[in-house]
Amino acid sequence: MILIYVYGSGLGHLKRVATFLKSQNYASEDCILLTNSKFSEFWESGWNVIQKEDCFFYSSEFLPFAENLISENNIHTFIVDVFPSGFFGELSSLLSNFQREKILLSRILSNSYFNKNPDIPYFDEIFVMEKGVDLSQLRTTKITYPDDQLNLLEGISIASETPYFLVIHSQPLSEVLHLYRLSKMYRRSQKVVILTATNIPQENIDPRDLVLHQQKPSQSLLDNAEKIFSGAGFNTVLMLASYHKKWICNPFPRTFDDQFLRKALYQKRINI
Repeated sequence: MILIYVYGSGLGHLKRVATFLKSQNYASEDCILLTNSKFSEFWESGWNVIQKEDCFFYSSEFLPFAENLISENNIHTFIVDVFPSGFFGELSSLLSNFQREKILLSRILSNSYFNKNPDIPYFDEIFVMEKGVDLSQLRTTKITYPDDQLNLLEGISIASETPYFLVIHSQPLSEVLHLYRLSKMYRRSQKVVILTATNIPQENIDPRDLVLHQQKPSQSLLDNAEKIFSGAGFNTVLMLASYHKKWICNPFPRTFDDQFLRKALYQKRINI
């Protein structure tokens, strides 16, 4: 069995891991996903998903639970999404003692993470998921650069003769509303379509605008939007980079994810 650690509050971590597992042809019945995400229903019924509250991951219960999970399920591969020592450092000793295959899906992290967690475990293989990852902070003998393609063909589209702006942001509500207000500063008569995973009180939305919950955008939905507003998360930048002429990218502060660096690197690439 394969154990996959997926810590993150939004949908981005889950989508990235889903894309990776599909690209590597991992079978759902061979995988156990350990996550804190409240959007764990994102996974189809065939997947073995264990969802725990945030506090569980830094509690004294975590280590014995994880050790027992590894032993009972004969885990031969441990895949870690983003945080090499865990979000709270909870994987450090666990991974040091795990003698079988260890894989890291590496994404941009702020220096504050490595300052807080200087003892980074060794990984048999690191998949570099985006440009800008500081590889000097990581330990491995094998580095792989997977294709950074994101399939949008099966996402949602809308039938609309009215020009529209598109807001894409899963959560939290305060950030979704910030992007919504930003879109209204640009619009003249356009409708605003919001793709989100959070509930938005009706009084915060103009009657002419549309909210779509937990939906994946289609190519046509992106193509037909006059402007697109979003944060600078990993999946979002990957999805919207080709729309830079109409994309308004608004990074948000995160504990360890440096969205401001990601936006700067993206802008540097398109200006070359």
